[in-house]
Amino acid sequence: MRGASVMTWHYIAGELSLLLGELAKVTGDEVVAQEICNLRKEAETVPFAALPNIAAESLALANDMCQFSLVEGDSLVFTRQLTVCHEIWYFGISAGLLVDD
Repeated sequence: MRGASVMTWHYIAGELSLLLGELAKVTGDEVVAQEICNLRKEAETVPFAALPNIAAESLALANDMCQFSLVEGDSLVFTRQLTVCHEIWYFGISAGLLVDD
């Protein structure tokens, strides 16, 4: 990759990493926090072609977190997690990493 495409790739990877950082702030589970940390590191280091998989895994994890909080009846945490989940989904669609079915 050259020029603008490299910059775009770095921007997309960086933005996904930032969103994962936001997701990490809304979990109290150490195992989930480590999983988010691993995804974030991957987002920052994998080739561009692998970013759609990272985005999909991130969205699935955020969705699982939301479902767990909903089952637990923790509406405050659920609302925070849902906000980040939506941001990951919207960014993934906008960046061409996810497909809106």
